[in-house]
Amino acid sequence: MRTPFFAALLSTCLAWTPLSSMTAQQITERQTAFESLADSQWVRLAVPDVGRHEGRQLERSSELVVLSAEPEPLRVPATTVDTLWTRGNAAKTGAIVGAVILGTLGTALGAWAGAESTDHDFQTGEAMLLAGGIGVFGGAVLGGLTGLAIPKWHRQYP
Repeated sequence: MRTPFFAALLSTCLAWTPLSSMTAQQITERQTAFESLADSQWVRLAVPDVGRHEGRQLERSSELVVLSAEPEPLRVPATTVDTLWTRGNAAKTGAIVGAVILGTLGTALGAWAGAESTDHDFQTGEAMLLAGGIGVFGGAVLGGLTGLAIPKWHRQYP
């Protein structure tokens, strides 16, 4: 009689453990995300019942986030926030796109220049590698600088 009872009790405890640690992990991730916010930073929140709101963060605590809004500041309980974004720029994306595009163009130009060259010391592979490397570096710099001017939302939680 006791063995099935203890087996059921043990099974229930083991089944509950992942759920409780998952909930604790979500709370820790949420707290970490809110603690990383800077004062007056542009924030976008998604709250399940209310919708999406954005504004400058006026104040924050572990229980409450206050955003600038009209006609009065918006107070959102931190536990109700489903998703959190912060406003940044697209420098990383721009650098990647620029490196890929100019690297490809540089490699193609190097292939053409190597094939057209009459100098036997200058091989097609070397020309492709040199022009492709210059294109990747130049594209990353130009794309990154361009991306600095483009606003982009970065998801912080979840």
